[in-house]
Amino acid sequence: MSLALAMGLMIGLLFYLVVGNREESSFFRGDFPAFYAAAELVWTGQGAALYDFERQREIENRYWPDFVGGYYIFAYPPFFALLLAPLASLPPLLAKAMASGLLFVALMVALLLARQSSAFIRQHFLFTLLYLMSFAPLQIALVGVQNTALTILCFALIYGASRQGQALLVGLGSSLLLYKPQFGAIFFLYLLSRANRDELIGWSLGALTLYMLGTLVLGVSWPLVWLSAATQFGDANFTINDHNMISIAGVMYWAFAFIQGAGAPGLPWAYGLAAGLLILSAWYMRREEQRFVLAPHLVLLLSPQTLFYDVALALFFLIQDLQPENPRDFLMLAAIWIYGLVALLLRDLVGFPLSSLLLVAILWIHVRRIKERMSVKPCAVSPDAS
Repeated sequence: MSLALAMGLMIGLLFYLVVGNREESSFFRGDFPAFYAAAELVWTGQGAALYDFERQREIENRYWPDFVGGYYIFAYPPFFALLLAPLASLPPLLAKAMASGLLFVALMVALLLARQSSAFIRQHFLFTLLYLMSFAPLQIALVGVQNTALTILCFALIYGASRQGQALLVGLGSSLLLYKPQFGAIFFLYLLSRANRDELIGWSLGALTLYMLGTLVLGVSWPLVWLSAATQFGDANFTINDHNMISIAGVMYWAFAFIQGAGAPGLPWAYGLAAGLLILSAWYMRREEQRFVLAPHLVLLLSPQTLFYDVALALFFLIQDLQPENPRDFLMLAAIWIYGLVALLLRDLVGFPLSSLLLVAILWIHVRRIKERMSVKPCAVSPDAS
């Protein structure tokens, strides 16, 4: 089975290398130009222009002429651009290869952390690695230099620290999610509901450090500058990627656009529903520590804009709860793998957010797994038993 997955992975990577001409190949461009443009602006001392979209366009078209005037927007916080800045010291193709390599390392480290507590990953480590790398949404993220593997690593650090009782490290790890503020904000509310002082202290220290790093790029008022840019990006992203989203807001936007011709009227309803589910899910997870592992799934569902490749995060945590010798678990993984591939191939043709159904299915399966595990009671042992 691992050999079959390895062959599928190699075929997929070969596809990225040869499709289209050199400039248009996903291997040579993907979604990397936005990150490279931000890196160059910071690296060359032009951090004040980080959210000047025309400057982003100019840089991306200089290195990737096939954009023909188009471009990808960078709307991450400035501290993330600061961390990306060294990539600008390399030619674009080499920088992209290095970024993909770092994302692979992040996935490997996350698996090594999960291996300590997951019998499935411990027994089937190579299979799990190949399975995830050949899972279509995550493969797109790795080759196209999206940050799903980095998000997986952040959550793996959080839950690894939680299992070891390192509350301060749980908070510090949680603050790293602020590189994607929509994820960081929702997870912080889950953290807040736990009312653990050390976790909140760790988060505060981490958030303060990230804020100070951001001031090196855009000064002390950078959150306001970033928020303005992120708002502009968000408005455009709903229009362009509604069929690629897996969040409640994205699906609701798509539904209103499909029915009424305009998706924006559906957003207030979506945000209201997400807020209600956030409160209910925080209460639900607080009642039992085991349920806290559902937070990554819910972060994806409740964030305003979450794209299809991030469904791999929910899959990563579901895999940790599987049984090493259960054939039904392998059949379920096969079904998820096939659905992920089909959803990716049909996403533009169908025009429906197919991957959102996969996220809901993974969440439902994981809730049932946790419920079954909690319902199993240890057998009573007679004091007379020898």
